[in-house]
Amino acid sequence: MNRGGPEHIPTLVYERSHDVSVVVAQEIADLIRTRADQGCACVLGLATGSTPMTVYHELVRIHREESLSFANVVTFTHLWSARSR
Repeated sequence: MNRGGPEHIPTLVYERSHDVSVVVAQEIADLIRTRADQGCACVLGLATGSTPMTVYHELVRIHREESLSFANVVTFTHLWSARSR
């Protein structure tokens, strides 16, 4: 923890949101493959709503076109509602 000043977090800026979705989906796919190669499950906390949909569509494309397997993937989500507060 940096208590002496502001943190410096590496940040990438993309012109189009679609480009970000492709990069994020590829990072997730790489993680899934790495964990599978290690013989371990890949646990993903997935966001709900419309914001991550392009990432999920790209993961489906990678699955279909590059044979990404979700056999070792475990997911969880939390659906927020006013009652869950």
